Amino acid sequence: MQWLVVSDTHGDREGLKKLRERHAQHVEAMFHCGDSELDKQDPLLESFYVVSGNTDAPGEFPEHEVPAIGGIDVWLTHGHLYQVKSTNQLLQQTALEKGACLVFHGHSHHAGAYEKDGITYVNPGSLTLPKKPTEPTYALVTIDYGEVQAVHFYEKDSGNEMKDLSFMK
Repeated sequence: MQWLVVSDTHGDREGLKKLRERHAQHVEAMFHCGDSELDKQDPLLESFYVVSGNTDAPGEFPEHEVPAIGGIDVWLTHGHLYQVKSTNQLLQQTALEKGACLVFHGHSHHAGAYEKDGITYVNPGSLTLPKKPTEPTYALVTIDYGEVQAVHFYEKDSGNEMKDLSFMK
């Protein structure tokens, strides 16, 4: 199964709409890691798990979500409350405390994935204001037999895979 992960869309309804159209039919879950800058009732977010980012209206979305999907405990957070722009230490400590197997976060606008202490961390980058890489990105996470098998990153407009960012177990 595959999951779509986006973050930091900063009001880009058209970009989010294109991603939904491109992937909604073949992914089992969709996650938005915050800074959507959209209203909670926006139909574009209907099928997404969404958390609040630092530029979202206060109280519009939860600060974090901990859904268990397909036997995997996912912790979804924006990252601004865990200092992810300077260190991943607090994020990792909290993920261990929550018993998460998989962490999705944004905030830094830096796409990447890694594994530490048996937990896979995924930052899909930013769909509108990317920093690293400089192309707008999102991620597809492949889950098989209750485990993360791969994280593939894609460029927003072309949909081309950014193989240098991909993470395989």
